[in-house]
Amino acid sequence: MPTPIARPQLTLRGTLHKVIFTNNENGYLIGVLKTAEGNVSIIGYMMGPREGDEYVVTGAWTTHPKYGKQFQFESYEVKEPTTIHGVEEYLSSGLIHGVGPALASRIVKKFGTKTLDILNKTPDRLLEIEGVGKKKLEKIVESASSLHDMQDVMTFLKSYNITTSQSIKIFKTYGKGAVGVVKNNPYQLIHDVQGIGFQIADSIAQRVGVQPESTYRLEAGIRFVLDDACRAAGHCFLPREELARRSAELLTVDEAKIDRAIDSGVENGFLTVEGDKLFPFLLHEAEKDSAKKIEQLLLKGSKPFAEAKLLRSLAHIEKLHKIEFDVKQRDAILHAIQNPITILTGGPGTGKTLCVNGIIELADELGLKYLLCAPTGRAAKRLSELSDREAKTIHRMLEYEPQSGLFRRDADTPLECDMLIVDEVSMADIELFAALLDAVKPESQLVLVGDVDQLPSVGPGQVLRDLIDSKRIGTVRLDTIFRQSEESTIIANSHKINNGEIPEFSPDFKLLDEVSAENIQETIVRLCSTILPQNYRYDPFDDIQVLSPMHNGAAGVRELNKVLQQALNGHSKVSWQGSERKFLMGDKVMQTKNNYDKEVFNGDIGRICGVDKSDGVLIVDFYGRKVEYTFEQLDEVTLAYAMTIHKSQGNEFKAVIVPVTTSHYIMLQRNLIYTAVTRARELLVLVGEMKALAIAVRNDEVRERNTLLRKRLVEG
Repeated sequence: MPTPIARPQLTLRGTLHKVIFTNNENGYLIGVLKTAEGNVSIIGYMMGPREGDEYVVTGAWTTHPKYGKQFQFESYEVKEPTTIHGVEEYLSSGLIHGVGPALASRIVKKFGTKTLDILNKTPDRLLEIEGVGKKKLEKIVESASSLHDMQDVMTFLKSYNITTSQSIKIFKTYGKGAVGVVKNNPYQLIHDVQGIGFQIADSIAQRVGVQPESTYRLEAGIRFVLDDACRAAGHCFLPREELARRSAELLTVDEAKIDRAIDSGVENGFLTVEGDKLFPFLLHEAEKDSAKKIEQLLLKGSKPFAEAKLLRSLAHIEKLHKIEFDVKQRDAILHAIQNPITILTGGPGTGKTLCVNGIIELADELGLKYLLCAPTGRAAKRLSELSDREAKTIHRMLEYEPQSGLFRRDADTPLECDMLIVDEVSMADIELFAALLDAVKPESQLVLVGDVDQLPSVGPGQVLRDLIDSKRIGTVRLDTIFRQSEESTIIANSHKINNGEIPEFSPDFKLLDEVSAENIQETIVRLCSTILPQNYRYDPFDDIQVLSPMHNGAAGVRELNKVLQQALNGHSKVSWQGSERKFLMGDKVMQTKNNYDKEVFNGDIGRICGVDKSDGVLIVDFYGRKVEYTFEQLDEVTLAYAMTIHKSQGNEFKAVIVPVTTSHYIMLQRNLIYTAVTRARELLVLVGEMKALAIAVRNDEVRERNTLLRKRLVEG
């Protein structure tokens, strides 16, 4: 194969005359550069391009089959303007946060061509300008300093052949600290920078001098394999043989060298070994601490409440609220009041909420102090609405501190309550559960509520299932359906699915037969945009939710979000543009990770209600509260016209639409379709193939997660 002919590197200097397209996510730019020889079409990667700024770009000429001759630049440098007009345009462009056109005019009128020199060397002199106070000055200096840091970092990264698009992502994450990270710990990029996986970080590491068989590289690869298994598959450990095999394949080195690196990782403390199993240190501690605390709670035995008094109190509650508990519900309420730990599980409509409210009412009668919590914001809000009491997220209740990553509430400063009630426990991963247990006083009682047949937590572990399977904790499983109107079949069908039976179709539980993923997509768009809004008066943003098992494909979350955005909101203005996605004013969006500074949580759904492009800020309305995101923070937000079934846990919607297709074969599982169905309150529409639905209902093989919590509890 002939060696490609290297194109000669050229340098052009000019003013960015026009930005035709810019991708805020990775910096890709199509623009027009005004040079001394005339206008030039340029393409490449540039961070924060500003029309009117002067640039020096280095690259080579290319010819596009449609757009003709273009200059493709591989690196660039921003040049500070030298004329009074240029300086004023530079300042008022929005590049320096805090300086608008009026203030820029006053600054340049005072300092002339010396303005930028003063800004860089003696910025305090800006206090001489009307409208510049200390706070404004701090904002201006910080923004100007960031620009210089960016240039320095980009120059450094370029020297290691790191692409401009990668450099932009790295700088957005670390700022001027990027130089130190890349020099000293390039594998840290995997965990911190979206879009940089092991292969990219590994290639950067080799450029900065990391040897292919160095222990440092091998340990980084092992850590990546183990962390990926825990993050992506929910494992708490991998068997040593499997970890060694996967790591050897990734690093292309002999397994004997991997074995030595594993031993080194154990010595260094980032790996913990137990028999032939290897854990990340924190997950091992979380499992051990959880089992130890449960044993501690179980040791204190039952509460000495007289049964006759409890029954009289229950009878009073039933009379007061005009309700009647059945035998199992009564057992669950009494068990929760009398015993140190109680698990309450069951499907929709079986009375879990009634039981929880019964426990709360009885606790009130007995003068017990209780706290209510759930893993997510939506689940906590729903618990609060159903109980008519305050409920918090676990993180908020434990007083999480984002700066330190620690909780204020722990064994030394425990939660002040006689009883802690936790809803949607199936959504809690092992680390969160361990932190929760750590803050429970030994004399407190714990009530754990959840549907064990739903999907396990997104994070590592399968807490609720392991606790129930250990048979160490008193568990009441509710299985009689109560909450079911004569017309609705959603709840009855969810139980049929959970029992491996094909659901019965009805006006509120439909299957629309479509075979191809493309036809499924078209039908879903029609349902959301016209059929359900017209026939059921459902609001396509607030009442309807599409849930898909998969991310990819025509019937997957990514493509469905694109077409639904266009169909439901395509007339709105673009607020932000990325490589794979864009946000429009009014878009339905979802928070994808917990952000405790902003007080928004994984799974929270909102609407885009504002944008300030000069300050690079997008505003999202979450349940009536407006939250600001800088453009750099938008990797935390995604379109939410469609979402994965996993992400929907803790939420309920009036109408739920679910694509079911054999192209999603790998995800056709009973607990997945069961979880999707139980999100619907009034209407459930399956769109796809009966064959695919039958496969899902029959497939009750739960993907096993590597955990030892059950074993630790069984063995005591």
